Amino acid sequence: MNAAENHARTLLDRIPALRRRCDLDLLMFFVKHPRTLMTSEQLARLLGYQLNEIAQSLEALLASGLLTRTQNPTRATRLYVFAADQAGEASLRDFVEFASTRQGRLALLRTLPRPAESTGGLPAQPGNSLTAPGGARPFLVRRQPNTPTEPLPEKPEGEKP
Repeated sequence: MNAAENHARTLLDRIPALRRRCDLDLLMFFVKHPRTLMTSEQLARLLGYQLNEIAQSLEALLASGLLTRTQNPTRATRLYVFAADQAGEASLRDFVEFASTRQGRLALLRTLPRPAESTGGLPAQPGNSLTAPGGARPFLVRRQPNTPTEPLPEKPEGEKP
């Protein structure tokens, strides 16, 4: 273990709710988006995890007090609010600062168990286009405004432009 991984282990020990890679990604998402109105399914699609992984990580963050959730009985969406003051502000600030760097994130990912290890050895579901080999997660890329998401239909021959 190198110095960065030792530091990552120390920071992870200060925040016991973070035990899986999904926990880390979900926490960093809520750091960047402290008030989020979404369903669990939307979070799973956005972050590239299976729904059961997101559910486990949400429960861990809720139980630790890092996150609060409000529910509206008439809607499926829930309001998640990141509660930084609950986690010991200095520890969380150090963690977020470290996790926001490339070297820090890589050290944290090397320190946390791989998805197959954290799910009892079960592989990710086959055919999941969001999970790359080795458990790597996709980058989130912002779509440019006015960029079509589907190809434009072709015009029939003989039709004037």
